[in-house]
Amino acid sequence: MDSCIRSVRDDHLIVYFNGIIMTKINDSYNRLKYGEFMGNRVAHNFDDEAYVQETYDDRIFNCVYKGERMQIRIADKLCDTIVGRNKEEYIILFKSCFYEAHKIEILTGLVKDSFGDRVKMKPDDSFVIDDRFMVDTHATAHYLKRSKAWKDDKWSHLCIVAKAVSKKKIKTRVGMVEIDIKLLEILAKINFLLYPNVKDTIFTNQLPEWLMKSLVAEQEAKV
Repeated sequence: MDSCIRSVRDDHLIVYFNGIIMTKINDSYNRLKYGEFMGNRVAHNFDDEAYVQETYDDRIFNCVYKGERMQIRIADKLCDTIVGRNKEEYIILFKSCFYEAHKIEILTGLVKDSFGDRVKMKPDDSFVIDDRFMVDTHATAHYLKRSKAWKDDKWSHLCIVAKAVSKKKIKTRVGMVEIDIKLLEILAKINFLLYPNVKDTIFTNQLPEWLMKSLVAEQEAKV
């Protein structure tokens, strides 16, 4: 044997690998790697559309599902799916990592499909609504505070409460994924600022005169 687990303790393993006795953390990854895979790279095919191959770096895996390839570093959870031969749990983990890696792309697509050209994404991943409101990546709203020189215009904090739906799923390249609450809150606030309620005094009392007049005039003209 190239390696094997010599002893199992509550918090660590005694491993014999390449002629050396080593101590490893007792976790799912090390039990699988130094048990079933004898210290070699972990690999497993659930089927033709879902499979895993460890890279040459410990605990980093190249993972594939439905033709999408990505690196996953959540080694213990991934090894649990391999030990249990549980494709369903592997898919859940893959979709979760895919969502985190493509969150901004997903959000941008949702905003474009839902709101069109009235909402623009900025390099810092914030969204500007009608060139007068903004929602940042923390779901914090702002309004444009104008100055005499346009280059000195600044964003000022705006306190709004926009109720988000509790759950929403969207179709992606790896199937349906659930959107997290922060993205739902961002979408809800963008929608609120696209169609503001000018009778909401908590909202309107925070706005400068020029902006309030513009909103009222637009609603009266039904723009």
